[in-house]
Amino acid sequence: MTIKQSPKLIVIVFVAMFVVIAASSKWLSGLRFDLTENGLYTLSDGTKNILSELEQPVTIDFYFSEKATTQLPALRTYAQRVEELLQEYSNIAGDNLTINVIDPEPFSEAEDQAALAGLQGVPAGARGDEVYFGLVAKNAAGAEEIIPFIQPDKETFLEYDLTRLVSALSTTALPKVGIYSGIEIKGGFDYVTRQSRPDWAVLEYIQESFDIEWIDAKAKRIENVDVLLLIAPQNLSDELLFAIDQFVLSGGRTMVFLDPYSEAMSGKSGMPSVQRSDLQALLPSWGLTLREGVFLKDYDNSMVVGVGEARNPVRHLGLLGLTPDSMTADDIVLFGLESVNLSTVGILDSLADASVTVTPLIQSSEQAQSHSVDDLLEMQDPQVLMKDFAPTGERYTLAARVTGKATTAFPDGVEIEVAIDSEEGNEASTADLAKDAEAVPEYRTEILVPELTESDQIQVMVLSDSDMLSDRLWVQVQNFFGQQIVTPWADNASLLVNALETMSGHPDLVEIRSQGRFNRPFTRVDMLRRDAEERFYAEQEVLESELSTLEENLMRLEQMKGEGDGAMFSPEQEVELVKFQEEKLKVRKRLREVQHQLDKDIESLGTQLKLINILLIPGIICLIVLFVAGRRRFS
Repeated sequence: MTIKQSPKLIVIVFVAMFVVIAASSKWLSGLRFDLTENGLYTLSDGTKNILSELEQPVTIDFYFSEKATTQLPALRTYAQRVEELLQEYSNIAGDNLTINVIDPEPFSEAEDQAALAGLQGVPAGARGDEVYFGLVAKNAAGAEEIIPFIQPDKETFLEYDLTRLVSALSTTALPKVGIYSGIEIKGGFDYVTRQSRPDWAVLEYIQESFDIEWIDAKAKRIENVDVLLLIAPQNLSDELLFAIDQFVLSGGRTMVFLDPYSEAMSGKSGMPSVQRSDLQALLPSWGLTLREGVFLKDYDNSMVVGVGEARNPVRHLGLLGLTPDSMTADDIVLFGLESVNLSTVGILDSLADASVTVTPLIQSSEQAQSHSVDDLLEMQDPQVLMKDFAPTGERYTLAARVTGKATTAFPDGVEIEVAIDSEEGNEASTADLAKDAEAVPEYRTEILVPELTESDQIQVMVLSDSDMLSDRLWVQVQNFFGQQIVTPWADNASLLVNALETMSGHPDLVEIRSQGRFNRPFTRVDMLRRDAEERFYAEQEVLESELSTLEENLMRLEQMKGEGDGAMFSPEQEVELVKFQEEKLKVRKRLREVQHQLDKDIESLGTQLKLINILLIPGIICLIVLFVAGRRRFS
C-alpha cells in the first residue's frame, strides 16, 4: 500500500466508523447483555405472555423531568432504564400498548397535567424545581392506574409493578378474593395506646391485584369469589364452617393460615393467653391435622434477635427465617422466593388413611423439635428455648397443598338456629331486629343439608402460621416526603399473592415477582456461627449460673450490713465481700470472653478472604502475565 493511498483509507475508515456509530445509536439503542445469574434485567416469560395477550389497548404517559434533573445523573440513568423497559413492552404488545414520554417542565401545561393526575412532585431540581418521575396508564374504557413516583430503591420490583399495572388495565374485572380474618388486619382503634392502628401492609399488596369481599361470620354460602382466604380462623360458626366445606367441594380454591399460638390475638383480652387458630371440624376431611399445643423450634432456620436495653444478640429458636432449602423448588407459588419469616409456627400432620394427596410445600430442617406453647406466655428471654433442646432429625411440615378426592365434613348436615319475627313468623333480618331495642328474638331450628358430599378434585393450601402476615416479619414502612413507602425485606407477602394469583388463574405474574430480588447467603459464615454457639452455649450457661449465685451472696451480705450496732461490716464480712466482688469480676470477664469467642471464627474467615483478595488473586494474575511474557520472549 502506497503513502498516497493511506489518506483515502483513513477517510474510508472514519466514514465507516461514523456509519456504524450512527446505525448502532438508532437500531441498537437499549441493547444490553444480561449476565446476571437469574436474568434480573431480562423480560420474563410471564411479562411477554401478558403483553402479547392484552384484551384491550392501554396508553402509558411516562412523566420525567428531563431538564430539571441535569445535576442528578443517577436519577437520569434510572429514568433511561425505565423508558427503555417501556419501549420493550411496546415492541412486544404492538398496537395494544402506546408509550408517551413527557417532560413536565416548570409552569408548563404538562406539569399541570402531571399534578392533576396525582403524580408526586419532589423538590430536588437544580433550582429547587419539582421533579416528576412517575406514570399514568389508561385503557379504552377510561380506567386509570398511576405510579406517583418511581422509587429507584425498588428497581428490583420495576418489571412486576409495570406488568401488574398493564395487566390490571387490560382486563375487564379483577379476580375476587373472599377474606375471613380472625385478626383485625383492617386496623382499628387500640384502646391500650389510645391510637388508631393502620391496616396491615399485606392488605395493600392484595388490593393492588384483587377485588376484596369480606366474608360474614354467619355466611351460609360463599359464592362469586375466585379464591377464599382464611386468616387465623377461630371459633367459626357452624354456618360458616358448612359454607367453607361446600365451597371447597365445589372446586373453590382456598388458602388457610392457621396458628398454634397467634401472637396478634394473644394479648387482646389484656392478659397474655394462648390463642389457637384451627379448623378442627374441616382439616380431617382435607387429610390434615394441626398438632395440638405445640410450636416448632428449628435451630438451622432460627433468627438472632436483640434482647434487653443493650440489645444483646440472642438466638430465637421459635422465630424462623426460611430459605429456599426449606421450600419445594418445583412449586410455582414458591419459585424464586428467597426468605419467608415465621414466628411460633405450628406442625401439620397428614392422615394416613386420607383419600386426598398432601404435598409438603415448606418444611423445617432436621435440627428441629416441638415445644409447648404454654411456655411462651412467661418467656422473657428467647435463649431459654435452647435449654434441653434435642433435635429429632425429622423434617416437619409447615405448609402443604391438598389436592384430589375429598368428602364433606358434614354428611348429616348442620343444625343451626335462625332468628325469626315472633309476630309474622318470618326470618328476621339484623336490620329489622335493630329497630326495636326491646324486642327479644325467637329462634327456630334449621338443618343445612349439603348439596355436595364429595369432590374429585379439591384445591386447598394450608400454612401453620398467621403471624407471618404481620408487618414486623416482612416489611419496613418509611415516610418519603409525607408518603408511606412500604419496602419488603422478606417474601411473606409475595408467597401470599403468588398463591392468590395462581389460584385465581394469573400465574404469569408469579414469575415476574419471583425475579425481583436475588440474594446469596453466607452459608459458610452461618455454619461457623451455629458451631460456635453450640460450642460455647453450655459454658455461658454455667458462668451465668455462677454469676447469679455470686449476686445472691452479695445481696445477702448487704442485708446483713448494719445488724447489731448498725453501720459497718465485720472484718470477716469485709473479707468475704471483697472475695465475692473479685470473683464476680472474674466471671463477668469470662462471660465477655465467651461472647467474643462467638465471632472469632467468623473474623478469622474474613481475614482469610481479605488475604486471598489482596495477595493471592493479584499474585496469580502476576504469575500468568510473567509466564505469557516469558513465552513471547523465548519464542
